Amino acid sequence: MSDKFFDYNSTSYNEFLDDFRKNPSKKRIIILAGNFKENRTFALSQFEMEALGNIKEIYLSDYITEFENETYQKLNGLFEKLKTLNSLIVFKKAEQLCGVYVGHTYSVVKYATPQEKYFIKKLNELAPPVILEFENEYNLDKAIERIADVIIRFPVPSSSIEKIFFAISQFRVNGSNLPCKRPV
Repeated sequence: MSDKFFDYNSTSYNEFLDDFRKNPSKKRIIILAGNFKENRTFALSQFEMEALGNIKEIYLSDYITEFENETYQKLNGLFEKLKTLNSLIVFKKAEQLCGVYVGHTYSVVKYATPQEKYFIKKLNELAPPVILEFENEYNLDKAIERIADVIIRFPVPSSSIEKIFFAISQFRVNGSNLPCKRPV
């Protein structure tokens, strides 16, 4: 693992947050990834408090579809609007970008979809800092890891009180907690 991977509330995280405070408008791509939603939400609020201007939240599930041309059109319209912003942009439900397993059924390597590659290309056109929020660290693929300046992990908690909150947040009544459908 490289220096850009670190856990929430670690020394590296606190150093990165201090750097973000000093220059919140600097171009960065920040990944928040992990199962512990409460800490992920709190970390997101920390970045929002430090950012200048309005925060723009975007749900990628509204823009990334299984059809390439439809996705490209939606992303073109979205990024034309985003180019005029000079504030923190938060992409939620980033699981929509999940790569796909190809080849053999036992493959453990995910490859970027055309939709994901196009999103990354458009993302590089933006000037303000960007946060991509993944609900599960295992949904990341190498293409997303390469473009990220930092990847902040939110692992399953270790303290007793955090374990209680985590257990409550994982409780589901009807069904399961599957990530968003991956594009084809």
